[in-house]
Amino acid sequence: MAWFGNKAAWRKGFDEGTAGVLHGRRGQMAVEMAVVMPVLLAVVGIAINLMVYLGDCARFDRVAAEAVRTQACSPGYGSYGSVSRAQDVQATIEQSFADAAYLSFAVEAHESGLGSGGGGAGGAGGAAGDEIGFSLFPHQETFVCTMNYRSWGFGDSFFGVRFAGIPHTRIYVVDPYRPGVLL
Repeated sequence: MAWFGNKAAWRKGFDEGTAGVLHGRRGQMAVEMAVVMPVLLAVVGIAINLMVYLGDCARFDRVAAEAVRTQACSPGYGSYGSVSRAQDVQATIEQSFADAAYLSFAVEAHESGLGSGGGGAGGAGGAAGDEIGFSLFPHQETFVCTMNYRSWGFGDSFFGVRFAGIPHTRIYVVDPYRPGVLL
């Protein structure tokens, strides 16, 4: 423990001991950084895209439910068909996400239930000309709202892997005769 008392001896030993070790590794940190930095940037990019996707999914769930509740359950004058109501729902969703160019939306409407005339159980089965014009059976409509997320910052491919986007789908069932109610 004599080197504790003598600072010059300690520095001399430190300088001689490390000079030989580091001499052969000059530039190693630059090479390690060149290898690790792209991987680190890819991980950060994936984490950012994941957070943006999860935030957009949460927002889409709220906006789609509200759009179906307001546009599909209580249609405006002249938009009584399922197709026009689905277009109204899609327009409302797209208007809410006008600032997000990396998102695309699709809304489909399907009639279901006993009184839909689709040949379901107890519905208008039988011959083609034997359909019921008016029915008191329950009638429901299903709206399938889909958001397609294309990641930003990487384009359409990531390290050579091509992807078309990540879909997020919500399904809402409404009764057109009970305004504002999701089933």
